[in-house]
Amino acid sequence: MHHAGLVTGGSRRWRTIAGLLAAAIAAVAANPIPALAEPPAPAPAAQAEAVALVVGLRPGTDPDAPARRLEATTDVEVVDTDPIDAVRAVTVDVPPADAAQAAAALRRDPAVAYVEADRRASRAAVTANDPYRPDQWGLDRVSVPGAWQRTTGSTGVTVAVVDTGVDQVSDLSGAVLPGYDFVNSDADANDDEGHGTMTAGVIAARGNNGIGVAGVCWSCKILPVKVLGADGFGWYSDIADGITWAADNGADIINLSLGGSSDSQVLRDAVAYAVAQGVVVIAAAGNDGSSTVEYPAGIPAAVAVAASGEADTRYSWSNYGASWVDLAAPGCNLSQGMDGFVYDFCGTSSATPLVSGVAALALAADPTATAAELEAALTSTAAPVSGGWVADGRVDALRAVEAMTPSGYDPPSVAITTPTSNAFARGTVDVAATATDDGSVTHVELLANGEVVTSDSTAPYEMAWDSTGSRRRTTLTVVAHDDDGHTGSASVGAVVDNTGPTVTITAPAYRKKVHGQVTVFTSPVDPSGVARVEVLVDGHVVRTDTTAPFSPVWNSAGHNGPVNLTVRAYDVLGNSAVAYRSVIADNIAPSVAFRSAPAHGARLRSTVTVGVTATDTYGVNRVELLVNGVVVGRDTTAPYAIALNPAGRPSTMTAQVRAYDEAGNVRYATARTWYR
Repeated sequence: MHHAGLVTGGSRRWRTIAGLLAAAIAAVAANPIPALAEPPAPAPAAQAEAVALVVGLRPGTDPDAPARRLEATTDVEVVDTDPIDAVRAVTVDVPPADAAQAAAALRRDPAVAYVEADRRASRAAVTANDPYRPDQWGLDRVSVPGAWQRTTGSTGVTVAVVDTGVDQVSDLSGAVLPGYDFVNSDADANDDEGHGTMTAGVIAARGNNGIGVAGVCWSCKILPVKVLGADGFGWYSDIADGITWAADNGADIINLSLGGSSDSQVLRDAVAYAVAQGVVVIAAAGNDGSSTVEYPAGIPAAVAVAASGEADTRYSWSNYGASWVDLAAPGCNLSQGMDGFVYDFCGTSSATPLVSGVAALALAADPTATAAELEAALTSTAAPVSGGWVADGRVDALRAVEAMTPSGYDPPSVAITTPTSNAFARGTVDVAATATDDGSVTHVELLANGEVVTSDSTAPYEMAWDSTGSRRRTTLTVVAHDDDGHTGSASVGAVVDNTGPTVTITAPAYRKKVHGQVTVFTSPVDPSGVARVEVLVDGHVVRTDTTAPFSPVWNSAGHNGPVNLTVRAYDVLGNSAVAYRSVIADNIAPSVAFRSAPAHGARLRSTVTVGVTATDTYGVNRVELLVNGVVVGRDTTAPYAIALNPAGRPSTMTAQVRAYDEAGNVRYATARTWYR
């Protein structure tokens, strides 16, 4: 028998109000003289939808009285009235062309307290207050917040988690149905390993409940089917039993975050049985970092899922292959463990339930959809990924749900014009969007990583987002609401960078003596890219460099004494950071003179000692003796004395002494001529 195990990779880290249409009035012109009869006049079109005015009534007023007086004193025809008894108000429906006249007349009525136009409202953007929601980058990457504006799922959608069992932890409260345990052959499908519970959490953790995380499909049900033991392993025969049992017991989607390296007819038959029952089977591709086929993911009737990162690149440990892997999905997701704590859950075992959750949302959008239609929605709407490591791309929740939205649902069309997708962002970012609808757009809302930031009710829609404190990869979603209560949305990714480059000064060293042209070596690093480096002295920019390796040259001339250098680096977004270095500027050469030496014109018979005096404010480095331009000796310690043996030297010797200070400045003493 074949044995299958978990493919998680082992990474779990702590951590309506509406107006009424007037009846159509048909009139035919009749002429009593047949010989002169004209053609019948065309029937007028049905009147436009009436305008509803909300009329507030003063105490003791008959609700019908203002409308009767309106018709009696004006040419306005009241289409309908409807009292709102609890708040002493009545809606008065009038033709649109008469609305202004009606409102003015009603306001003059002594029984009327106020008149206002009836307004249409729509639901607010759907968000989640779960404490770990801001850290769930995977949901944002696949546009789940946009899909939530259409649906957060349905209790009529059931996802079977065929795994180690499922515990009904707090984040899955009310989500878990009675299941079955094929390991122990009983009806207790509780989890004794933890993997199945975290898998179920990715799919269906209850969102906006203030607990833990938000699952993809808040309202769908989980059917637990235990086929793996406490050690995380199980037999193919039990898995096949689990798949067929789930198909027979109400599963719409089967999640298989498990796999083995061997093909199996019993698994193929089980998957085929489930598909024939109208179930979508979604399976993990495995975590060997290989193109080797894993089963049951490799069975063509199943949807095979690989794991992607924040930039839609493949995790190195994820299996791959466009010939057998269908979709990619974020491979590290947060989920609540059996102990109630929230962990990072990484692997294709984690990517797979994210796809299952998206499938559940799409099915909730159209419960009449077939399994083939649902699978097509998942694969045909996937976002392309580079590298050809999956066949269809990275799953996209919003597009999948839109693809499954029944005809007749006419949401607004939304596009974000600024910023562009994956643009760098810092500080306050201007977000501009267009939104159009067959009716009218009432307002748009801006969400950052699923949280409402602001809204705008006037086109062109321009909003501001403060990116301070946002995580590096943020998804911006614009949700448009129309006057029928429908919503449409669009999302773009933004790369947030509110931090300046990391910058250090590698040279000159601290308190280094420098002079003349000084190269300031720096090593700025920034993920967005370094734009320029400036050198400042006493707060003033003295040099700018815009080309790597960013080593600006500072002319220290005129500076003598301690100097505080500041290096300021800017990234391409304008963020800056500084580094400091104190140096000693010394542009004055040391004093130097012969102290005790043969006089000018002297004849040397034997070795002589040439004494030199040299001083410098910041220290003499060395003194050298030159004969005819060639260094013949040096001394680095005061009092400076250098021996000269005239033997073998030219008969006429031009002698010089020079002194260097620590900064490299040099000065020569007056030369002397000696003879041999």
